[in-house]
Amino acid sequence: MAERVDDLQYRGLKLIQDTDEYRFGVDAVELAAFADVKRGAAVADIGAGTGVLSVLLAAKKGARVTAVEINPATAALCRRSAELNGLDGQIATYCMRAQDAPAAFGRVFDAVVSNPPYFKVGSGALHARPAVANARHELTLTLAETADCAAALLKPGGALYVVYPADRLAEALAAFSVRGLEPKRLQLLTPAAGRPPRLFTVKCVSGARPGLKILPERPVRAD
Repeated sequence: MAERVDDLQYRGLKLIQDTDEYRFGVDAVELAAFADVKRGAAVADIGAGTGVLSVLLAAKKGARVTAVEINPATAALCRRSAELNGLDGQIATYCMRAQDAPAAFGRVFDAVVSNPPYFKVGSGALHARPAVANARHELTLTLAETADCAAALLKPGGALYVVYPADRLAEALAAFSVRGLEPKRLQLLTPAAGRPPRLFTVKCVSGARPGLKILPERPVRAD
C-alpha cells in the first residue's frame, strides 16, 4: 500500500488515494461539473470509489452525499477524504453493494451520480489487482444494475448523472429509458477537437417526458 494525497485544484480540496487501488480520472471530474445538482440536494454516489465525486459535489455544490462503495479499502479512503476536507457533515460513506442501497435507503434522493464500471466481463483482459478489475469491469455492478439502483433510489423528478463509454451510448440510454429514467441532456467528450468521442455524460430524469438536448462536444484531455 502506498498512500498519496492529490490536489483537486479547487479551493484546497484534497483526496487521499492508494496506488494499489483504483484511482479517479478526468471522467469523474467531468461528471461532477456536468451534474447540475442544487445546494442542499440529497445525492447518492453509487460506486463512490475514493470519493472524488462525493467531495466535489459536497464542496462545490453544497450537496448532502450518501457515498456507496463495495470495496472496504476505498470506502475507508472516501470517509477519510471527507474528514480531511471538513466535509464529514455532508458526506456519509457506506461500505455496501450498490444493489443493496435501495433497501437500505429507499426512494429519498434528489439525484444519483455514478461513474460505473465501463467494460462487460469478457471484454478485454482483467487487471491483475482485483480492486482495479472490479472498478473497470462489470464484475460486481452491471449497467442494468446501475440503472435499477438509480430508479429505486430517486424521488419522482429526481435526476441520474452518469459518465460512460461512447461505444455503449445506445445500450445505456435504452437501459435508463426502459426504467423510467428519461435521457434529457447529453454531452459527448472527445480526447481533442475533431477526434471521435470516447465518453459521454448524460442526465436522466425520473418520470420525465421524452426530449433530449444534445450539448456541443467537449474536448477533454486525459493527462
